[in-house]
Amino acid sequence: MKMIQLKQVIRNKRFLLFTILLPIAWYTFLYNVQNGIVPNIIFGIAVFIGIIGNSLATFSKRISTDIEFYSFESRFTKYAVKDYLIYQLFVQLALNTLIFLVVLAFATSLLNFRVMSNLVVQFLLLMVMGIYFSIIGFVLGVRVDAKTLDTLSFPVIIMASMTIIPFASLGGDGRFVDIVSKIQMIFPGYYYSDIVTSLFSENAIDSKDVLLFITVFILNIIPLYFLVTRVRTIKDR
Repeated sequence: MKMIQLKQVIRNKRFLLFTILLPIAWYTFLYNVQNGIVPNIIFGIAVFIGIIGNSLATFSKRISTDIEFYSFESRFTKYAVKDYLIYQLFVQLALNTLIFLVVLAFATSLLNFRVMSNLVVQFLLLMVMGIYFSIIGFVLGVRVDAKTLDTLSFPVIIMASMTIIPFASLGGDGRFVDIVSKIQMIFPGYYYSDIVTSLFSENAIDSKDVLLFITVFILNIIPLYFLVTRVRTIKDR
């Protein structure tokens, strides 16, 4: 069943555009305009763009299309909608791993990206963030109809990207960057960037950043998880 879903998603044009072509384009752009930035920060941003596109465009649309069936099924079986979320997270992990490997293959073969052992830690952090954005995508799919998602997908992706792009680390400054940085502190992507910067700059990772990453992740997920219980039905449409 999981393999069938994976094949269906990979063949989806939305998946190819938002999660394969777009992150590669972003990586190429940032690689050519940014100097002196930790390469793995640029690599992580590109993978993030793919993960966000997968979660908030492709995944949310798929959930919105299928949720009425699973909601109906949950009334007659022990298979609850929350079980469907957990099942889908395994599919999302596989897809996000694919995104990571595709961007990595592009970066190493064409842009001289160096693969180091620390990349394993970055991969694990990115997969955790993939779970975070997948839960957001699931909630969007549960609460918003497919036609509205088609309209909102791109703005939502841009807004989500703003929470993970470390403008200060990319050389930005000024009052706007300060405000954005303060807003980013309420999302786990901010602390991910600090951890990765330390990881690949040969500096000691601040335990405070790790603790805040975990804490903010949990605090963000809890209210989203409880929103899953309120599923759209045919009457809501």
